[in-house]
Order: sequence, then structure tokens, then C-alpha cells
Amino acid sequence: MIHGTGARAEMWSPQIRLLEEQGFRCIVPDLRGHGESEDPRDSTGIEAHLEDILETLEYHAVRFPAIFAGHSLGSIISLELAAKRPELFLKILAAAMPGRVPALTVLTFKAFLGMPFHAIKSVGLHKNFAWRERVLMDTSHHSLQQIVENFGDLNYIDNLPAVTCPVHFVVGRLDPIALANHVEEMHKLLPNSSLEVIEWAGHNCMDSQPGPFNKWFLDKIHSPT
Repeated sequence: MIHGTGARAEMWSPQIRLLEEQGFRCIVPDLRGHGESEDPRDSTGIEAHLEDILETLEYHAVRFPAIFAGHSLGSIISLELAAKRPELFLKILAAAMPGRVPALTVLTFKAFLGMPFHAIKSVGLHKNFAWRERVLMDTSHHSLQQIVENFGDLNYIDNLPAVTCPVHFVVGRLDPIALANHVEEMHKLLPNSSLEVIEWAGHNCMDSQPGPFNKWFLDKIHSPT
């Protein structure tokens, strides 16, 4: 289970509880510079994330093929890894995977990582924020900057990884980062895929609509494909 930008493994806690109650083993890493993982302050593109995940899987002696679940960047990492190492994958649950991040979103995030980010953090104002926003502010600035530099111009509408395992997409209708119509385009490009759109949900659809999200999550975990 792989979280997205500015999050941490803890974001999956409700889903972990559901799965462990049913006897599943959950491997839930923090990406570099997030949560409890250190930031080596290297250039951090997709290859670095793939190497980190492979190292984590080897350390925990995961039995393959396995089910991978990702949110946003975690979905990107999952699909990219599945294209390179298909033998590891039984299926992918891809939540809020951006097909092409809107230019305005990239510019806004770049601006936020300038003075506003440092100003908010220097006075500790973020300690009073809600969980998602607080965790974002606790994430390494370098790691967040690397997301902008390495993923700001991604385009999976035209360059989707060649994945052979089943991929199950879910996206919030109101998601400003993973636009629902972009996710629909990716779904059409992958013949062995499904798509669920959750109404009145944004990028963190598991938070705003936990009921529909968890139903989708468990349905796809248990589906034969």
C-alpha cells in the first residue's frame, strides 16, 4: 500500500484494519522524505522510488504475486513498477492517479513551496491544521520540490505504462489533481481495467467518502481479477 505526495503510511490505517481483520498481511512503507523515512536529498524521480519499493519488498520477504494499492503518486509508482516487474503483481488498486496534472495546479504548488511553506512552518502554524495538511507540512521540503521537478509535466494520457495485470481505478468526481476525465482516458487505454467514480469526492476520496471508497476497496481486493 503506497501513499502519495505529502502523506505517509498512516493514511491507510482504516483500510489496514479492514484487511488485517480478514487475514491479509499489509506492507505499508513511507516514501523517502515522508513520515518516518529519511530524505537522502538526492534527485528523486520515478526510478528512485521504484528502487526504494523493491528494497522494501525484499526486506519484508513478500510473497508474490501480490496486490498493490496506491494513492496518487503511489498509483504511479505501482503502474510503473508493474510495467517493469509484471511477475510481482496480481492486481493494482489505483486511487486518484493523475493522468496529466493541470498546469495551474503545478504553478500553485510551486508558489506554495516558496515563501508560504517556509513562513507557515517557521511559526508552527501547521500544528493546528487538519491531519492531511499537517502531514504535508511535516514532509521534507526537498521531497516536495522533487515532486514538482520530476512529475509536474507527467503525461499518462499519451504514455501509459504497458501493464498486463488487472488495474482498478477509482477517482473523486471533484478531484483537482487526478481529473476524472483523465482517469477515464487511462481506463480506456487499459483493456484489463475498471473504473469507479465517487461523487462529491476530491483527491483524498478515502477521507471525504470513506463508505463508498472502502466498499470499492474491499470489492476489488476480493474480486477474482
